[in-house]
This record gives sequence, structure tokens and C-alpha cells, in this order.
Amino acid sequence: MKPLKINLILLALASTLVAQTATAENSVYGKGHVSVASIEDANGKASAISSHSSRFGVKGNLSQEGSTQVFYKIEWQVDISDVSKDSSSTSIDLTAPGSAETKTSHHFKSRNQYIGLKDSWGELRLGRDDSPYKKAGKKAVEFFSDTYADYNSIVDKGQDVRADSSMSYSVKLGSGKISLMRATGNDTTTAANAGDMTSFAYDAKFGALTLGLATQKKYLADTNYETGTKLVLGFKLAKATKLGLLHETVSDDLTLDDNNTLISIKHNIGRDAVKLVYGSKSHVSAEDDTMTALAYDHKLTKAATVYALYASSTNDGLKDSGGLSGDATVIAGGLVVTF
Repeated sequence: MKPLKINLILLALASTLVAQTATAENSVYGKGHVSVASIEDANGKASAISSHSSRFGVKGNLSQEGSTQVFYKIEWQVDISDVSKDSSSTSIDLTAPGSAETKTSHHFKSRNQYIGLKDSWGELRLGRDDSPYKKAGKKAVEFFSDTYADYNSIVDKGQDVRADSSMSYSVKLGSGKISLMRATGNDTTTAANAGDMTSFAYDAKFGALTLGLATQKKYLADTNYETGTKLVLGFKLAKATKLGLLHETVSDDLTLDDNNTLISIKHNIGRDAVKLVYGSKSHVSAEDDTMTALAYDHKLTKAATVYALYASSTNDGLKDSGGLSGDATVIAGGLVVTF
């Protein structure tokens, strides 16, 4: 049976279980996001109709005993603009020095999928989940998420990860929250946990100030670890205006590779919003990558938003999020629907 058919059957079974569960705290949810764009980079020009991390899933809290909550989340990403893409597995070789996940375009693939427990002692998650490093301060600075100007073109994608085979723990501390994660990488006896990762973050809110501080260490080879350190500051300048600042360093065995900086601002005007972002990825051994983007959002309904976006880059400033090489420009309009 083809993988897509198997996944659809699993989704149908999961939806049936949700409908039959006694508690009312379960739901099927999703988001469709498609843009129409004119794109240009070092390779030429094209028109593009693209799906941007469209997804659906099931989540909820199961019956509990005492104060302990039992929860789950199972989410998939689907490319709703291109039915020709298959659902084969992503190729990964974590045993090779400097290796990374080989990205291929899939119609159907997994996102966050985990089970967990929550009580006064904190929260425990087991499965596949965004690392604490990835989540640290993100909402305070990332106003262009899942667009051509997603901040992943500036923030290091090798550190900004959704971790497989992971266990995470978080607990409230004062005005904030501490989060820890251990991911075992390739957890076979022959691979000896190649690709393992340890992640730590502290997130807090102090009045109009939001703070995110994180560090993460990833195994690349027998004698090589990559370490990321990230600081995020979010400011609520007025009732309708938010400013976000991010600085990140990435080092291999304590040797600095990248210095990444992002500045973003969002101003709400009733049902509309104006957003601006500038990012710079400073390489030790190569020219800097930069990204600049301006967007205007309009909320049609509670479930639907349309937007217009202009983005430009120098070098590969739009490569990791937009797939565009060298100096590039994007003019796009998009529709985002949630349910």
C-alpha cells in the first residue's frame, strides 16, 4: 500500500478516536497557506503558486486521574498546491562528518508528534517536537513565519530544528519557563546516537518586555559538535506595535562560524497589520547574506487572512526559507485559512 494511503487511513482512524473520546478537550485542526508570486534570483525568473507549511492534525487532553493531565498531538504537513509530490522518506546520513538532513519536497510529511504528561511538577513530552532552542522567543520576533521571508533564511536551520526521538521537560520558574530537551539522534547500537542533541531555553515576560535565551549542542562527527546560542528580545512599544530583536551565534567546536541578526516590527491597524523585517547572516569565511521584507496583512474573517509581500536579498538571504539563490526578489500575495 502506498505511504500516502496509509497515512490517510491513520488520520481517519485518529479522527474517529477523537470523536469517540469521552472528554471534550480533543480537536482536529489545520491551516492552509498558499501564495501566488513572481520570483527572481541568480538562476532567472518564474511565476510560482506554492503551499507554505500547510498542515492538519489532531490534539487534545485525555481522561485524567487526580491532577495529572495526559495529552497528545499528531500533526502532518501537506503540500496542497502540488499533487505530484510523493510521500517517500527524507534521506538522512547522520554518521558522515558535517552531515545534515537531505531536504526533499514531499506532499505529505510529519511535523510535531508527541505524547506527554503535565502536573504541578512541570510538563514532559516524548516523541518528535520543536526544540526549546527553536521555540525560544520566536513569537516575539518572527512576524513572517511560513512565508518567503521566514526568519529561517537568517536563523541557522541546523539549530532551528524539530527534533526526532526526543524527550523534553519544562517547568515554570518565576516570570518565565525553563525548557530542556534531549534528542538521541540515530538511536541504533551501530550508529551510537550519531546526530544527538541537547537543548536548553529560558523564556520570560516582564511587563512589555519578552525575553528568550537559548543554547543548543548538536553532534556532527566523532570530534565535532555544533553549538548555537540565541538571544531574543521583544518589546511592546504601544498597544498596537511590537518590535523584535534577535542575535544568534553558531560555532563548530567553539570556532565561530556565523553571527546572525534579525530586527522586525509589526504594527496593527484594526483588522490589518504592517510588518517589516531585516536580517543579516554574517559568515566568517564568506560574504554576508541579507534579507529585507515588507508585508501588509488583512484579516477577512477569524479564519482567513490575505497578505501582500515584497522581499529582497543579497547573496543567499532568501535561500533557506524561499529556495532562492544569490541576489533575489519576491512579490507575492497569499491566503491563509485556519480551522
